[in-house]
This record gives sequence, structure tokens and C-alpha cells, in this order.
Amino acid sequence: MPFAVPSARRLLLDTGLDLLEKQGFHDVSIADIAAAAGQPLAEAYRYFGSKNDFVLGLYQRIHNELEASAPDLPTGPIALRFQVLVRQKLTLLAPHRRLLRSQMATLLDAEAPTGVLSPETESIRLRGLALFEVVVNGATDAPAEALTAQLAQALYAAHWGVLGLRLLDRSADGQATDNLLEMLSAGLAMTTPQLSTLFGPLLLGQVSTAIGQFLEVAPEVDFDVARRVAKLLMLHRKVLRTGPDDPAAPDEQSIALQLPKLHYYIRQGLAIHLILPAFPAKSPNPHKVLGKLPDLGEEIALTFLQSLCDDIRQVYAPGARISVCADGRVFADLVQVSDADVSAYNEVLKQQLRQLGTTDVAVVNLEDLLATTSFDEARTWVVAHYGEPLNELKARVRDTAHHRALFNGIHRFVSEDGLALAPEKSKNRVKEESKEVAYEVIRRSNAWTRLLAQEFPHAVRLSIHPQHPHSDKIGLRITRAVDDWLTPWHGVVVLRDNDYVLMKRHQAEELGAELVEKDGRPSHFVAGPNS
Repeated sequence: MPFAVPSARRLLLDTGLDLLEKQGFHDVSIADIAAAAGQPLAEAYRYFGSKNDFVLGLYQRIHNELEASAPDLPTGPIALRFQVLVRQKLTLLAPHRRLLRSQMATLLDAEAPTGVLSPETESIRLRGLALFEVVVNGATDAPAEALTAQLAQALYAAHWGVLGLRLLDRSADGQATDNLLEMLSAGLAMTTPQLSTLFGPLLLGQVSTAIGQFLEVAPEVDFDVARRVAKLLMLHRKVLRTGPDDPAAPDEQSIALQLPKLHYYIRQGLAIHLILPAFPAKSPNPHKVLGKLPDLGEEIALTFLQSLCDDIRQVYAPGARISVCADGRVFADLVQVSDADVSAYNEVLKQQLRQLGTTDVAVVNLEDLLATTSFDEARTWVVAHYGEPLNELKARVRDTAHHRALFNGIHRFVSEDGLALAPEKSKNRVKEESKEVAYEVIRRSNAWTRLLAQEFPHAVRLSIHPQHPHSDKIGLRITRAVDDWLTPWHGVVVLRDNDYVLMKRHQAEELGAELVEKDGRPSHFVAGPNS
């Protein structure tokens, strides 16, 4: 028996896609998939009504990966960004080429559930269109804003031709497809400057109208409510600033990837599902925190999350629900916290949720998504199945400003804790050792994010850390703090006359703030009149 078992849905989807690819769509039954996955047939039908749902699951996976990499699109003209995005999609499709090729007739059938123009795939099309709007909006030669949606639509249609050719391409290593993509990019590079001429908008409008007739996006699709919800979320966002040109306020590119996900719930009248990897455990650094258990900082943060759901309900009646995907299990050994301490922290956190009456907020742990008898083995499994090669991560940190900024923020925290826990080591030694730990923290964080994307493929993704302004994840500020990197599990609450602030414990003590206990445990500080 394996030491770590993924959830039934994820196991069935992995097994199903593998069987359908190897044996062919028509030669595999749901019963075959259930048997290969070691799951009862009833469990398979609980998640997948037909084999078509496995193909739809594949579409969702591919778009999750593409959205996550959107901030890494190169700075440059539309032609370059278009080519990079299409190449990324071709790479993601490559392992499933045989399955998709066997489905070519179905893919072109607008009445088939998995057809690229079917009503069932409308949410996927909306996500695809949003990606190409990101391509256009972020380009150095982006046209006037009024033309963005039309150009994105044209590029989206063009990329289908490339994907279709690749499925039929028998040339060595897909050379014919590469040649077509190069020609399209070259043509785009020549055409883009013409969009600013008198005839550019007219021509693009005609092309867009023709393409729109085929895209089959329902005429009642309206992102107005989704846009209002997105703006509510972004009122509290934390942005990873890497330069003076990074927008502090949300722009159209910031919310483009969020609208189709929000609309998925809104069109069905469902509560919007938000996932937030956070609340791992208290830092082991006694200079930062009051102890090992949640305190007033966590109470304030959980209350804020509930208030966010309440605010969303004001503009969208079904409201929202937040899954706090507690990631203490994922990082415990790296940050020198025991699994026993993670368990104790989690238990008190859930008690706080019950006491606060935060009905729209729930906690999900690694053990809720992965059946295991060993947390060490579970961590190993997650990295093995969802982690990226360390050399690729290091290259991104070296070459990309926002990845480097994220690394620097994590490295700072790890170094601070390392110095406090190993005072006998030199500062330089701790900083060097902390670099490797920081890389592994980010690697596991990315693996955890991918696992969550498989479990909750439609959920809107939040983050506790500052994020690239055009990321598919929204960095969320859950408390008032002295800096954007500080969280309740790395700091303490200091109450002042008219507000509060989160800071490190030693900072509160240096101010002369008074420690307050609650239920026999240290809870927070109160600033004195001279603080």
C-alpha cells in the first residue's frame, strides 16, 4: 500500500487520463478507470458522470498551469508574448496528444460536451480569452484599450489553428507546427502597428464579429458582478513591487484572469469559493511571537476573512466561502516546527472559528487531502508529484524580478528565525544556509498550490504573500501590519488608542507595551500612553 494516497477525485482523474491516453478513449470504460484507481465504481461516478468529464478536467488543469505562469510572460511585443503562451500550451498538451487526436471530430463538434465550442466548455473559453487579453494588455505595443478584447479574440481563434495542426502534425518534433507559429508571429509583428491606422479598428472589428459567431459565448455573459467582486478582493491586496512601473491600484490586466473564475460561480448562483494557503503554525522565533498557539492576531485575521465574505454578499447575494488551506504540514520540518505543534495550532484555530461564528470560513489541512500515516512521507509525496526541479526554480529567481523579490522576502524570514534559533552560528553562515531552505520553502509552496488546484479546480486563489500585480493569485492583507510580509504567525498584535498594528514581539517590548493574557495564555500587547 502506498504511504500517501491522494484524494479519490485526483486519483481517478490521474488514472483516467493515463488510461485514456494509452488505450484510447473508446476502449476504456468508467469501470476500467475505477478498477485501475482502486476505487469503487460509485465513487468514480460521484466525481465523473462520464468519460467526457475527464477531458474537461484536463482542460481545467491546463488552464490552471497557464494562468499561474501568466506573470512570467516576457516583456515585449504582442507577437513575442503570443508565441510564448502558445508554446507553453503546446508543451502542456504534449503528454495528452494521442487522447486529443482521437477526439478531433468531437473537439470540432459544437454539440459535444467536450467540443471546444460547446456550452459545457464556455467557462474554459472565457478563461482562454482572458489569457490572451493578458497577452495584449501587457505588451509594449498594446493597441488602444477599446481594441484589446477584439484583438485577444482574434489571437485566441488563431491559437486554435496552431493547436489543431499540432494534433495532426507528423513532422519530426512538430516542426511544421513550429513553422506555422513562427509565421503567425511574424505576421502579427507586421500587423500590430497597423491597428493604430484608420482601417485597423474597422478590419479588426469585422474579424472579431466573425470570430464571435463561432466562439459561442452566451450573449447574456456579463462580467459586471464578477468585476465588482474582484474589485472588493483587490481593495485588500498586497502587491509585490519590483519597480516604479508596477501598478499599485488594480487595472484591467490585474482582474482579467479573475473574471472567468468568478463568473463560473455567479452564472450558477453558487457561493464563490476562495482558497487561501495560510495559518501554518506560529514561528519558532521567540523574538517574533508570544507562543505556539493562535492569539488575538489569528482572531483578527479570521474575523477579517468572514467580513470579506459578508462584503461580497452585499454585491452578490450567495456570497463567498473561504477554505483556509493550512500549510503547516507542508513546511514544518523546513521551518523547525514539530508536527505536534502544527496539530496544536490547528486545533486552537478551529476552536477560534467556532467561537467567532465565522460560518463562511473553514480550515483544510494536508491530511484532509492526502491519506497518510506519516507527515514526512506525505511531504515527500507532494514534492515528488507536484514539485518542480530545483534548478528551474533557481533560474527563475535569478532571471525574473518578481520571483527574486518573493525569494528575498522568504529568505529574510528564514534567516531571522535561523539567527534566533542558532545564536552560536555566524550571521553569514545562517544567511547562506537559509538560502537553500528558502528555495525549498518556495518549491513546496508551489507544489502545494498545484495540489490545491487539482482539488479545487474552479476556486479563486488568494495568497498571504504579496503577489505580482498581474498574478492569477491575489495577495491578501488580512491584518494591519508594519510591513506587507508580516502575518499573525510571525508577529503580535499591539492595541493602540484608535487602532491596532501587527509587529514583531521584540518591537512591541521595546515600545514598552503591556502584555495581556486571555484564557490563561498570552494574547496581545496594549501600547502605553508614551509608546
